[in-house]
Amino acid sequence: MFTAQLCYSQLADPIIGKEYNTSKKENFSGFIGESTLALFTADYIYYNKRKQELIIRQFHKNDLTLMESKDLYHIIEDGYTNEPLEIFYQNDQFYLFSRMQSERDKTELLALEVFDQGFERINYQILDTVSNDYEQYIEESENHQGFVIARHLKFTQLVEQEILLSKINLDGEKSWTKTLKSPMALQNLRIERIIFTHNSPIYILCNYAFDIRTGELSDDNEVNNKYAIWAFDEKKEFLKEFELRLKGKWVNGIKLEIGPRNGLNIAGFFNETKNRSIAGVFSLSIDAALSVRNSNWHKFTSKELNQFTKGDKTKKDKELEDYRIKDLEIMDDGSFYLLGEQYYKYVERVYDPNSNITTTTDYFNYNSIIASYFDNKGNHLWTKCIPKYQSTTNDFGYFSSFTSMNTGKNVYLFFNDSEKNNERKEGDTNFNNLFNNRRFQISYVCLSEEGIQKRAGLIDKTNSFMLRAKLSNQLEKGSIYLITETNRSSKIIKVKTAN
Repeated sequence: MFTAQLCYSQLADPIIGKEYNTSKKENFSGFIGESTLALFTADYIYYNKRKQELIIRQFHKNDLTLMESKDLYHIIEDGYTNEPLEIFYQNDQFYLFSRMQSERDKTELLALEVFDQGFERINYQILDTVSNDYEQYIEESENHQGFVIARHLKFTQLVEQEILLSKINLDGEKSWTKTLKSPMALQNLRIERIIFTHNSPIYILCNYAFDIRTGELSDDNEVNNKYAIWAFDEKKEFLKEFELRLKGKWVNGIKLEIGPRNGLNIAGFFNETKNRSIAGVFSLSIDAALSVRNSNWHKFTSKELNQFTKGDKTKKDKELEDYRIKDLEIMDDGSFYLLGEQYYKYVERVYDPNSNITTTTDYFNYNSIIASYFDNKGNHLWTKCIPKYQSTTNDFGYFSSFTSMNTGKNVYLFFNDSEKNNERKEGDTNFNNLFNNRRFQISYVCLSEEGIQKRAGLIDKTNSFMLRAKLSNQLEKGSIYLITETNRSSKIIKVKTAN
């Protein structure tokens, strides 16, 4: 077990909620928010255009007991069908964005309904018309003080690419609408992230590497991302665009988060071969005045790469294959962690000549985590491998991958693993594969500025409720809600620091 050093933010005993059943096959949409006394989750079920369910569950925060369930879905207006797009919880209210479609013609509208904590509708607005020619994005403020809606043409031959941006206040009404134009964007764009606070610029991460005919990445076999950040200062009505390029290198994934003093921290992976692989990491920071503060990159050393060979000391990788970028975690002192995970899928086909039947099996592999740590100036300090091997068949990785919790001092990573793996020493690369989640244990790893601090089981191995990491969520600093499941029963677990 990794216990060489003391982890600064120790975990308290987890709070494990009571088991609750879902009578239907629901699509858990996640944890949408919490009040002083309650935690809220959303589950969505689609039957047909006129019959849908959006179930809001309210749990008591102290013991995670289920208090109330409410189906929030209803037909908004006669003559229209509607489908929920996003639901948020801010200011002790629920904000439900829906797409309405006329039953008489092809008219489509974007609607916003606001509900109080008693699930009574207190406001309703038609925000915009919707067209299949447009891509539309809805994002909430990082500090839960409103929303922005962005839209742009899917395919365009314009000299200038345009983004129509609208700000929505806590009353559910438009504060303003602006059309942003970029003379640099001569190609199709896709928005990968919108991030802002109520008093920061609005940062939009755009990728231009899309084929105008298909709307997909222009080359599936090679990295061809063309990234830029549109930064809009609404007070000055000023737009500035930053192209994200590294000379002689190809960017293979970017994450961005609001840092101290409303600046922007950007970090990502790059390679030197244009393959779907990574050879190093880079960082960039932009202050709230939209000036570049720092820019750095680091190519992985042989020692760093050798951590990922899983016991094969003869294998000398120059780049790491199949790693996907996942999270960027900003610490209280401005330092940050960039996290990624190895993911790949393969298909196995077995032909039986006796029955003349071919059996097809899809294998989903969510393997080791890569963690890179940067100081508050964006300088790379270290990169570590957190060994993890999750292989499942025909389930799309339902219980695989990991989720992270930021305490401001440390980062915790949560995933399903085995008790035996959790007892291995740091540097041991001979970890066992957790195949189809057999004999699993909900596990965690603690990272600090000094590296891997601890690896252990979070819950006793006799626990039969498996972590759904991809749908677990941190709502406030220093704690995280984990959703666990077995058959059609679920439990919520709250993990928080002891200090």
